[in-house]
Amino acid sequence: MQEQVCKNCGNNFKGKFCNNCGEKVYGANDKKIAHLFEEAFHFLTHFEGKFFTTFKTILLKPGKLSLDYCYGIRKKYFKPLSFFLLLVVIYLIFPLLDGLNSKLFFHLKNDTYGAFAQQKVDAIISAKGITFESLSDSYHQKSKTTSKILLFTIMPFMALVSWLVAFKKRKYYFDHFIFAIENTCLLLLWGCFILPLLLIIGYTLVGQENMSNQWLIGIPLLLGMFLYTFVSSKRFFQFNILYTLLYT
Repeated sequence: MQEQVCKNCGNNFKGKFCNNCGEKVYGANDKKIAHLFEEAFHFLTHFEGKFFTTFKTILLKPGKLSLDYCYGIRKKYFKPLSFFLLLVVIYLIFPLLDGLNSKLFFHLKNDTYGAFAQQKVDAIISAKGITFESLSDSYHQKSKTTSKILLFTIMPFMALVSWLVAFKKRKYYFDHFIFAIENTCLLLLWGCFILPLLLIIGYTLVGQENMSNQWLIGIPLLLGMFLYTFVSSKRFFQFNILYTLLYT
């Protein structure tokens, strides 16, 4: 077999791939238009397979993605951080719900702290001499930036808390970080897909006016997140039932 000189790193090797950097030796066949379509087809089929495998595993088997990935079973999955970033892009391009960057009006109508929020808004409007519309626009613009920062800072914080609470399991911080990514991905999936579906069903069954009570949505959402975290932590950490409840 003829010896090759890698055009990327200058290494001498034999074969179709450089044994130093992995660069492929390209020939005349690689410059055919048909080869471009072959590469595109290969990318799409592998992308689709890994994406839906990861998507299905996160939704239907809480904790399994983290367990497999940390154990070394990775080839069939999207890289967790890459999957999270992809969800963030989808979340920002197709904002079915306001989610983390809820508008000011949403907080004022909140059943729990709406009255307190209204007092703060009235005080700011009075002090600065501005209209509610101006304050609302300013708040929404700032909340967009804040929500993006929160998306990327919540995972390291969650991983740190998880590491402290589950220190007896002697897992690496890396393992806790992967677990935090999986649960954050579920949070995004919940907000981008499941919550809109619940709203559509609710509007259809009882009407939009009757869906104004936020507890009709809030309680199922909180309960769903609690159950997901319970099942995922039970599978990933192998806690007993009591410690799993405390961890959750």
